[in-house]
Amino acid sequence: MGEKKLEAQLVQNCRDGDTTAFSKLINIYRTRLFTYLLRLSRDRMTAEDLLQDTLIKVWKGIKNYNEQQKFSSWLFTIAHNVAIDTLRTKKLRNIASSINDEVERTSGITPHSELVAVETRLALGKVVEALPENQKQVFLLRQHSGMPFKEIALVLNQPLNTVLSQMHYAVKKLRESLREGNE
Repeated sequence: MGEKKLEAQLVQNCRDGDTTAFSKLINIYRTRLFTYLLRLSRDRMTAEDLLQDTLIKVWKGIKNYNEQQKFSSWLFTIAHNVAIDTLRTKKLRNIASSINDEVERTSGITPHSELVAVETRLALGKVVEALPENQKQVFLLRQHSGMPFKEIALVLNQPLNTVLSQMHYAVKKLRESLREGNE
């Protein structure tokens, strides 16, 4: 069974109240969704709460899902809205936390290269955090959802050209920061 057909069948089973199908459907997107929420909230516990709130809204709203829309776009739209609402009401946008991503250990990685990789990730995380909110949202949605820019424009309710411009400036700022760090 193709990926889209499997997804469509899982959605239909969810509509019929099948919690096992819901679990399988969510597992397809769980890592990307959690990573997106973690980067947006900058706090693991908050991201876990946001993920749970998102999953509750998805389960309650699955009967209203329109098959004409990609499921991933619908899912990330809900996650985005839950996160923005929660972060706005709790005023958590200024949380200062480090990126807790660990570099996977492989036999070829030296302690020095691992340290450089961690420092680079921390530096990039700080630059991303310092981006203007609109640029940060576009950048994070693109990086963690893999959505095309047209879908990101729909999620953020912005014109496509605005979203493309925001991504352009975000990438430009990231490149400038990396150049400055290497000098």
